[in-house]
Amino acid sequence: MNYKSIVFREFTQESLQRIKQYRQEEAEQIASERLQQQTIYEDDINEKPHLNKSSKDEPIEPNRVPNKELAVGQTLPRVLQHRFPPELIGKPIEEIDSYYRTEYVFVVVDRSHTIFRFSATRACFIFSPFNCFRRLAIRILTHTLFSTVVMLTILANCIFMTLRNAPEVTEYIFTIIYTFEALTKCIARGFILQKYTFLRDPWNWLDFIVITFAYITFFINLGKVAVLRTFRVLRALKTVAVIPGLKIIVNALIQSFIALRDVAVLSSFILSIFALIGLQLYMGILRQKCVLTYKSFLNNSKSANIGFNMSYESYLKALNNESNWYQQDDLYVLCGNSSGSTKCPDGYVCWKDRGISPDFGYTSFDNYGWAMLACFRLMTQDYWENLYQIVLSAAGRYHFFYFLAVIFFGSFYLINLILAIVSMSYFEQQKQIEIENKELERRKIEDELEIQNEEAQKALEAQSHLHTENTPCNDDLDRRISHCTISIEYKQNENTNNSNNMRLSQTISSIHQFNKSHFSLSNTLINDDAEIMFIDDTRSNSPNESQKNRKTKSYSHICERNQNYNDSIVTLGGDGTIDMFMTEDQKKYYNAMKKMGSKKPTKALPRPRFALGRFLFDLTTNQKFDIFIMICIFLNMVCMCLEHHNQSHTYDLVLDYINTLFVIM
Repeated sequence: MNYKSIVFREFTQESLQRIKQYRQEEAEQIASERLQQQTIYEDDINEKPHLNKSSKDEPIEPNRVPNKELAVGQTLPRVLQHRFPPELIGKPIEEIDSYYRTEYVFVVVDRSHTIFRFSATRACFIFSPFNCFRRLAIRILTHTLFSTVVMLTILANCIFMTLRNAPEVTEYIFTIIYTFEALTKCIARGFILQKYTFLRDPWNWLDFIVITFAYITFFINLGKVAVLRTFRVLRALKTVAVIPGLKIIVNALIQSFIALRDVAVLSSFILSIFALIGLQLYMGILRQKCVLTYKSFLNNSKSANIGFNMSYESYLKALNNESNWYQQDDLYVLCGNSSGSTKCPDGYVCWKDRGISPDFGYTSFDNYGWAMLACFRLMTQDYWENLYQIVLSAAGRYHFFYFLAVIFFGSFYLINLILAIVSMSYFEQQKQIEIENKELERRKIEDELEIQNEEAQKALEAQSHLHTENTPCNDDLDRRISHCTISIEYKQNENTNNSNNMRLSQTISSIHQFNKSHFSLSNTLINDDAEIMFIDDTRSNSPNESQKNRKTKSYSHICERNQNYNDSIVTLGGDGTIDMFMTEDQKKYYNAMKKMGSKKPTKALPRPRFALGRFLFDLTTNQKFDIFIMICIFLNMVCMCLEHHNQSHTYDLVLDYINTLFVIM
């Protein structure tokens, strides 16, 4: 990129006037483009009256993109570091990225050449960009020791939080330090209204929450155990906002959560289906117990000298007593009346609705919530064999098919799918970091070459003033210096170019046969002055690049083209087609279009001739009909989730009517 147009100037009142002038020029340009677009639209609307009217109101935005190398938190490129005046370190300067030239912002560069961007409006409606207190706050905020002191304070606070009897005064000291940090940021940046202010950064939300809860616990008496004091542990998370490496990891986790959105919906849907199936199959069966039969109860009653005329109602009331239930190893035995279930011993009968479910009532399918918890337990395989055994002992051994389906789809499939997506997110993040590192290395080499060329040019200019009569000697020196500047990159790319020459020699013959009348590709890599036109959709941040800069980097561009030549050419295939000079994205688009073109169009269903058929055809092919069916399915699932054990007869009757209505629909 061409950074020669960047000028480092201190931010003054003239800078504000310059921003206003830029904004006025951009507004005039947008107005002229909008007028031109409106004129073209009126001409088109006269020719095509059916033209969509929404195209008239399309917004017109400047065709600019921000420079990633000049973003907040980045380090100045080496070319700009070489030119940056030392007296402007820590002081507000004018915006160096042309993308932000129409915004009221300014830039501060610290001693490590890190870029900070601030709002040029009044901070907190009080401090202007030229206020001495705000300048001091900016100087403190951008100093390298500021982040170090904050980090050490957080670590010390975490150490004191681990102590059982820590002094109370330490809480006040740390709160004062955090308050000073927040006030410094608010004075330097502003609070929330403008861009680049304190609360516009999500990492500062945690600071604001921690300080707010600290003052609430100080001034409000919440008893001996202050619940809000537990929010002090959030101060440890401030390390994420200070250490850049942790920011990268947290951002990768957030990106993986975004990628897991669809998988979470699919997992919830499958889990809900299995929960509804378990609700219908196993509602109330985990409360079945072995109780005394009526005959055995009467025999025990005679031996206990209880009256002989005991009624059956008294027997039913007596069954609520746990002493009449069968126990084995101090546990009440679950039983069932179906095939393959556990049978009660002699003198006992399996009776439903006795006591609570196993595990103190937490293992149950009596309602939708407990059924979801049980299915989640199966999916995570948390002591799932116990649930498997008690359900089979009450429902029968043939119900293992339910557990087989839940374990396979829930545990093996969905869990592994979630892990695969998280792994893919990490790989994509790592790949993006590798690409950025390679780009930084390439830019570093180009910046070093440009710096060397500038120094050589200055040396030539100084020597030309002393020896104006020795022009041929100066030209020879220029060539020697240019040769030295490109020799560094030549040695790095020599081995790569040799291998590319061997591979390209095999493909030139087929390419030459196809493009014999259009292109001449012979001796492309040998001639240093050869130019190859590439289809490239990347754009430079600056509109024009000087001829001098393009000339000094001509050899490096040729080396880059030679290195990527094999990736940009697809040789002749079996069908005789060829894709030349394409980027990877263009190749993917071309292959997708080729696959789409190979597919045959499907014939549309004919519309019926009779009236009822046409009505049903129009109804079922309408998109709103599909939305209506999806809403009905969702409402049907909600009604199924409302079922629970021991529901009243009226409640059961209403749900049956609703279910019948959905079946008819």
